[in-house]
Amino acid sequence: MGRRRGFFAELQYQQRLAEQQQRRQYAAAVQARNRAVREAERAQREYVRSVAAAQRAEARDQAAAAAAAKKAHIEAQKAIAESRTAQAIDAFEQIDSLLDATLDVDDYVDIDSLRQSVQHPPFPRKDLKKPPPQPVLAQPPAEPLFVAPSAPTGLSRLFGKRKHEEESARAHAVWAEQHRQWTDYVERVLPGKNAQLLEEHAAAEQKRAEQLTAALAEYRAECAERERTVAEANERLDGLKKALAIGDPEAINEYVGIVLGHSVYPEVFEVDYEYEFDPELGELTVTVIVPPPSAIPNVKTYRYVAASDEIRETPCSQKEQRDRYNGAIAAVAIRTFHEVFESDRDGRIQTISLTVRTETVNPATGLNEAFPLIAAAADRQEFSKFDLRNVDPAQTLAHMRSQVSKNAFGLKPISTARGIR
Repeated sequence: MGRRRGFFAELQYQQRLAEQQQRRQYAAAVQARNRAVREAERAQREYVRSVAAAQRAEARDQAAAAAAAKKAHIEAQKAIAESRTAQAIDAFEQIDSLLDATLDVDDYVDIDSLRQSVQHPPFPRKDLKKPPPQPVLAQPPAEPLFVAPSAPTGLSRLFGKRKHEEESARAHAVWAEQHRQWTDYVERVLPGKNAQLLEEHAAAEQKRAEQLTAALAEYRAECAERERTVAEANERLDGLKKALAIGDPEAINEYVGIVLGHSVYPEVFEVDYEYEFDPELGELTVTVIVPPPSAIPNVKTYRYVAASDEIRETPCSQKEQRDRYNGAIAAVAIRTFHEVFESDRDGRIQTISLTVRTETVNPATGLNEAFPLIAAAADRQEFSKFDLRNVDPAQTLAHMRSQVSKNAFGLKPISTARGIR
């Protein structure tokens, strides 16, 4: 064997995982946990505020402020303990309902539902599509006009003629210098300024155009790559669909991987698979790899003890841990039978030979080893008669004459000498 999730199986697994996580957002246990977390955060904020108030208080208010801070701290710790307890309860409920979680789900996977469509993100540099605004060119100032001094009148006309001529000459000289400066500015300085503005605008526009060209080329290349990837995936999907129609063993293996990838387990009890289909026997051999007992949560409640200012754990008893783990692996076995048979509408898989094992360090040797815990075989026709809503998975396995570890929680392996059947 040695098969793990294939291309389409991984896609299906990730999609189902996202859907499951979204659904669980609205589950009552999660809502309770979120409420507890919010309360813990609120209490912690209140505690921080109380501490700050205590530090700012006058000497006469220190006692009252310290008492308020202590009360807020106690409430914060209680809320944290309640939040952790809610999370523990949620985790245990998920583990205890591994079989129930799949019974309301149609495990058949329509291959066409895996068909992809190209989803292009918007062009990220829309700012480059807008050219820079035209520069505002400087306009020439008004041309200076010569204003002659007022002509003398009266007696001044008779005796001030020379003075008037001198004033006129000075005024003309001032005007001439102003006009010279104006002419120099209009004919030399102003054109240079405007030319620089136009040059800077042209350079900015050229830079924008070059950046836009490069950004569009990169974006179009990324779009082309996305289209190529999707086209290849859909072409592979078409090939898988045709191969399934004629019962190709490799296609059936791929489909089994899709189905098992569609079966998403809770984060606290994730599983993996190895599988191989034998077309001559119509039998699927599958190994389910489950977490070791040490990976399963073992604290059921958290309680704040004010006297010691600590949050204490209440662990599950050995019996509770053993019963939960043994029940979980039995549920995994029955769930896997159910999901594979239900998904195979064409009935190509007639029997399933299943092993449930875990991989962990052997406490006797210190080496990482595989521990087979369940070996079971199921016939499609017989298994389809079971009403799984009303079964105890452990008793179902016993009814099917399965080999089941007498102490899976203690890592006591079953004997594989005689095989599954």
